[in-house]
Amino acid sequence: MEEENYLLVTMHRQETVDVESRLQALAGGLTEIAAELDLPLICSMHPRTRARLEEFGVPFSSDQIKVMPAMGFFDFVKLEKHARCVLSDSGTVQEECCIFGVPAVTVRDTTERPETVECGSNMLAGVEGDTISRCTRTVLERPPAWVPPAEYLVPDVSGPVAKILLGHS
Repeated sequence: MEEENYLLVTMHRQETVDVESRLQALAGGLTEIAAELDLPLICSMHPRTRARLEEFGVPFSSDQIKVMPAMGFFDFVKLEKHARCVLSDSGTVQEECCIFGVPAVTVRDTTERPETVECGSNMLAGVEGDTISRCTRTVLERPPAWVPPAEYLVPDVSGPVAKILLGHS
């Protein structure tokens, strides 16, 4: 894939994919976005999501959508770092995008990472197609000029955490 010339999608949360009406709205919205923006949409397909799409008979395909099996961490992060935008229901992905300077759209009604919304790296869209589309266009139209929260920029976090866990603080 050409860098910054695709959207990356991952969705797996129970509240996102286990409710048929929500999954239908989300799949429809993502299909619309790929067509509207004329950009490939790479979807790292979690097994739970694939199972629910099949179970509910929800169509999720177009010439612009490239469905791939769930990726390993390093493969996903490589795509994430070079995407134009990432659409996800994952809290960790919200943090990673904020640090990488990649705009994110969270396809959930709430987030446990409000700092990403507050700093401007992420928009909360829910699962309705028109809202996802509007949020995606908004994050793509503005420059990625946010500053990640200070706690995201602390160097060598793993060292102190390992010491605490090992009782050597």
